[in-house]
Amino acid sequence: MVNRSCAVYLLVIFGLLPRGSMVFAQAPTFEVASVKIHKGGGGTTREIEPGMMRYLNITLGEFIMMAYGVKCYQITGPDWAVNNASSDRYDIVAKAARNDPPGQMRQMIGPLLSERFRLQFHRETRELPVFALIIAKGGPKFKEGDGGESNAYPDGNGGISFKNYPMDALATLLSNIPAVGRAVVDRTGLSGKYTFAANLSDAAPGASIGDIKKSIGADVDPVSSPVLSNLQLQLGLKLYAVKVPMEMIVIDHVEKTPTED
Repeated sequence: MVNRSCAVYLLVIFGLLPRGSMVFAQAPTFEVASVKIHKGGGGTTREIEPGMMRYLNITLGEFIMMAYGVKCYQITGPDWAVNNASSDRYDIVAKAARNDPPGQMRQMIGPLLSERFRLQFHRETRELPVFALIIAKGGPKFKEGDGGESNAYPDGNGGISFKNYPMDALATLLSNIPAVGRAVVDRTGLSGKYTFAANLSDAAPGASIGDIKKSIGADVDPVSSPVLSNLQLQLGLKLYAVKVPMEMIVIDHVEKTPTED
């Protein structure tokens, strides 16, 4: 069963391309980095560009996901660290020696977490009950995108319009919906980016993206949720229960208060 707190991660998913998953044995490191406990409220900041990153009010779990290219359901450890609804949040502002691309910048986060949080973990493979996202009889009911940026926004009918959205990103989004209740893996065989609209919540017509996210993240009975039925009716996709071996990051040790420099 997927941790229901993963639903908070929907705030990150919308409008973002999937992150790279390649991990190098000897990752490069930042030239200078500030790591601090986040103090005060405010929204989150996620800025990453060649040679620089500025992430404020972020959970440790999200940094682990960025560093090692895993999903929230692939990390086990202390609740304060892996729960994306955790009130324990951090600010990381870092600079590389060169204008390294964002993908390489994310690889630098791993050594930083090891140094500042004393993060130690091991990997193990576990067989988990998941849903496979597959094409339903009759085929998919959407079209190829135009090759532009991936984005998502309200469609005016209580649903979401997805533009240039890959299927693995849709699987990730579905994984984070409490009504689904399990990790979802992409088994559609569709490798492109697609444009479609879907109602994955009980949001009313005209709802804002914030209201839609709240509705998607609500703790609802799967039977009363429109997610499973609308996937097939609106998109020509369905979820099929399977068990798959999945690599997990198991945290052995981590400290809540990081060293700042």
